[in-house]
Amino acid sequence: MDTQPKQQKGEELTNPSKNTAEEYESLVQQEDEHIERLKTCTKLIWDALAIISQKASVLHMETVKEAADHLHIMELDLRRELFKVRLKKSILANKMKQTQA
Repeated sequence: MDTQPKQQKGEELTNPSKNTAEEYESLVQQEDEHIERLKTCTKLIWDALAIISQKASVLHMETVKEAADHLHIMELDLRRELFKVRLKKSILANKMKQTQA
C-alpha cells in the first residue's frame, strides 16, 4: 500500500524548481563558507611564514617544514572543495536557465 501523499498536478511542476532554487542557495552558502575557510588558512600560512622568517634560527626546522606542509595541503584541499561547489553551482545555474526558457 502506497503511504506517500499524492501530489497535485501543479505541485509536480513547482517542486523541482523550488528544490533547485533551494539547492542553489545551499551551494551559495557552502561557497561563502569555503571562501572564509580559505581566507583563514591563507592568513595562517602568511603568519607562519612571517614567524619563520623572524625566528627560524630558534625553531626546529623539520617541525616547521612539516607544519607548513600541512597548512599548504589544507589550503589545496579547501581550494579543491571550493572548486567542486562552484562547479555544481554553475551546472545548477545552467539547469535553472534551461527550465526557465
